[in-house]
Amino acid sequence: MARPLKNLAEIAVIGGGLAGLAAARQLTRIGRLVTLFEGSGMYGGQVATVEQVDGLGAPGHFSGQDVAIELLEQARKAGARVIDVPIASLEIGARLTITDEEGKTHHPEAVIIASGAHARGLGVPGEEAFVGRGLSHCATCDGGFFRGEDVAVIGGGDAAVTEALVLTRTSRTVYMVCRSPLRAKREYIEKLDAKENVRFLWDSEVTGILGTDGVTGLSLRNVRSGEASEITCAGLFPFIGSEPSAPFISAKFKDKGGYIMTGADYATSDPRVFAVGAVRAGYGGNVAQAMAEGVGAAEAAARLIASRKIRDKIAA
Repeated sequence: MARPLKNLAEIAVIGGGLAGLAAARQLTRIGRLVTLFEGSGMYGGQVATVEQVDGLGAPGHFSGQDVAIELLEQARKAGARVIDVPIASLEIGARLTITDEEGKTHHPEAVIIASGAHARGLGVPGEEAFVGRGLSHCATCDGGFFRGEDVAVIGGGDAAVTEALVLTRTSRTVYMVCRSPLRAKREYIEKLDAKENVRFLWDSEVTGILGTDGVTGLSLRNVRSGEASEITCAGLFPFIGSEPSAPFISAKFKDKGGYIMTGADYATSDPRVFAVGAVRAGYGGNVAQAMAEGVGAAEAAARLIASRKIRDKIAA
């Protein structure tokens, strides 16, 4: 008798970043019924905004979007079901229940949470009102809107420096607002240091965004001297870290920072629930690692499902 296909989410993957896409692709390859949930429509997650992805171990140059689209298409061709709806809740009881924001419920046998992280805000008054009106988290997407104008990048890590490099091609001046020395890879720092249109504002933090209908400048404070100052700019690109995106799961599965805690096989305290990538405590932030975690969790989830089905057959 053929197996009924009523449970199209035998294993659910929450999140379409590189970790989630890699998990979905691997699950379909090994014959599991998988449903991928991605509510933002931004496949690849934050990496999708990166112009050139490093660390893949493959020859050639690939953008984050290139890698994400390829993984998504491979998963779809292999049979993955993709639902473009955000997750409202994940109930972990005797039965796993995913409720999406359209009110539909799904009952997978296992879940891989790969919902990633979102950019941390500056925490200054009125910040949200400037999103899309001068404030952006993607230089590749929005840098062209500030051609010939002055822009400011906040941060000193890999993301801040690589995005600043993109902006140097079109902007008149790129202000680098840094609280501390740059933490980015040396090769990125050397490239940025060679740009003539970059100006560094050391020991500085943003205390306010100036403007009404859009960004016109920033209020700054020197963290050492306390001295206040202002700069004029039309664009603002904050890259000061990220925060995990998993509001749908109970806090008991998270550490104090909101990251999901897992064991060596990416399983949480409930063996049916896995977490990978930027939402997971202990994730190293490497693109190749994100994809490897997705594959590892997929294999572990598939083994779990197989063992349960074998036990059910024996019991029957």
